Amino acid sequence: MVIILTKVIKRKGGFEPYDPNKIKGSLQKATIDAGYSVEEKNEIINQVFTNINKKLDKKEKLETETIRACLLTELDKCEPYIAKSWRRFDKKYKTP
Repeated sequence: MVIILTKVIKRKGGFEPYDPNKIKGSLQKATIDAGYSVEEKNEIINQVFTNINKKLDKKEKLETETIRACLLTELDKCEPYIAKSWRRFDKKYKTP
């Protein structure tokens, strides 16, 4: 059995190992920022997290923008207000 370790290509060109816990943590932060408790939206967080991992599984390299786009697509389907919160955070802190 071959295990593929996915590398994430960061915005500035560096690499880091894919860490699914970072995605779950980001989902939790966006949920809180949207005014919900993590417990209140745990089912949605887990659903989005599972769908993202299925989409990204077994890819050798991923760009952060690909991960972000997948997350926002899933959030738009399940919980648009959390997606809006995520975009607001990105615009405020991550836009150059």
